[in-house]
Amino acid sequence: MPRRQYLDESDGNQYAGAWGCGNNYRGNMYITITLWLLLLHLLVLPIYLYLTWHHRYWRKRGLVTAKPITLLGSYPGLLTRRSNLVEDVQPIYDKYKQKHRAVGVFLTRQPQILLLDPELAHEVLVLNFRSYRDSMPSSYIPHAKYEKYVKRNPFWAKGDSWRRLRSEALPGLSSNRLKQGYAIWQQSGQKLTDYMSRQLEQNNNVLETRDLCLRYAADVMCDFIWGIEAGTLTQDAEQANQVVRMASKWSSYVFLMLSIFMGSIVLPVSRLLLRFRFHPKDTDEFFSQLTRQSIELRLKATDQTQRADYLSHLLKLREEKQATHDDLVGHALTVMLDGYDTTGTALLHALYYLSENPDAQQKLRNEIYNSIDMHKNMSFDQLCELPYLEQVVYESLRLSSLIPQYTKICTQATSIKLTEEKSVQVEEGMTIMIPNYQFHHDAKYFPNPEAFRPERFDNGAHHELVRKGVLLPFSDGPRICMGQRLAMLTLKTALMRIISDYQIMRSKEKIVIAGDSGFGVVLQGNINLEYRRFLR
Repeated sequence: MPRRQYLDESDGNQYAGAWGCGNNYRGNMYITITLWLLLLHLLVLPIYLYLTWHHRYWRKRGLVTAKPITLLGSYPGLLTRRSNLVEDVQPIYDKYKQKHRAVGVFLTRQPQILLLDPELAHEVLVLNFRSYRDSMPSSYIPHAKYEKYVKRNPFWAKGDSWRRLRSEALPGLSSNRLKQGYAIWQQSGQKLTDYMSRQLEQNNNVLETRDLCLRYAADVMCDFIWGIEAGTLTQDAEQANQVVRMASKWSSYVFLMLSIFMGSIVLPVSRLLLRFRFHPKDTDEFFSQLTRQSIELRLKATDQTQRADYLSHLLKLREEKQATHDDLVGHALTVMLDGYDTTGTALLHALYYLSENPDAQQKLRNEIYNSIDMHKNMSFDQLCELPYLEQVVYESLRLSSLIPQYTKICTQATSIKLTEEKSVQVEEGMTIMIPNYQFHHDAKYFPNPEAFRPERFDNGAHHELVRKGVLLPFSDGPRICMGQRLAMLTLKTALMRIISDYQIMRSKEKIVIAGDSGFGVVLQGNINLEYRRFLR
């Protein structure tokens, strides 16, 4: 039987001493970790409280709150760029729209009200406009101190400055002036189809349609605003065109910076420190020089016949209002913002939806053929009175929702009625978001909302839907888009010319509609469509 070995007393003492040392080491280590954790907690707690303190803001005021993420607020995509604003708003809208007219949200850590009821949108935009005169972009101007043309654009302006700038700009965009200048659109429409004919012969009847639409929009805008031939529809398609390049850079930069400014609300001082701009310097210089040269050419012209374009309106402002050169450039770029990128992109979507819906396309073609003459011309009044063409445009604008949200600023304390018994107070400076993309795609207002059905606007139904706050492609009220008539004329002229000459079909390439880097859900990348000559 093996002997059992025992530790002697000295061995036991050594073992106990080692055990004691281990306990002391572990004890010290635990104390150190605890102290570090406590210190970290003390450092993080103030930051956490800073980021979440306002999360009780709406609960204390009796408004249901969509639970925000600590740092990112209700719209995480503004900072992470993994989603855009439409995609962030959609789950909140879907969750609360059945039971609530509005919900409290947070733009990073700033409280905001998200409207869920179109009637409230109408109230904010129209009925109670005096309490919501300014828009979100107007709050960015103090942080864009290095800009000289932004503050001369009504889109960015606020208060009395907005009212003055809008009153100066609007007469140049009146229905009467557009009617007098309709020859500009007729000429651009002819150049458009001539350009298409040349390019289709070379490209097996397929055209990249985004480029086509922006070329057309640039041609119209340069002729109307500056009275010049841009060359965008007469030069070779492969040749780089300075007007399109600069206009595209200018407009894309504007929309990019809008999303950056909104995302930087968590640290507004960064806008000044980083010297954020809405317009690149080189585009400012380009359009300043373009405006100066256009005015000089107009004043030197031997033919003194008054041309009904926006340049003649700018000259009138210079003479009667003593407008400076920078004032005139600001007004010119105001029209450019309305009439180039957004209108060109709207035309792109309309052509795409028509290619996907041959029955609607043929119905529109029949209406056009009943009004055009043997030379495929149509008067201004005839064009404006084509009901199905207008329905096609509005249905395309509804589906694409190129301006998917409007954000207003409370300029005079007021209240919003939540129920018959309950209201929420809106303090001065509070922002209100109107999610028109969600309204436009809600089956409650538009059955089968993802389908392209211009017939849903039969008998002028779109006018009533605008009045109800359901359909808002141009916003509504005193601050409705100044370029609405301009955009509609540009879209209708192009569609009339293209549909009367061509049958539009999808190409075999995959076309993607997805969230962009800013605010919307739109066609992405190159859009190759097939155009076949239509023989009447």
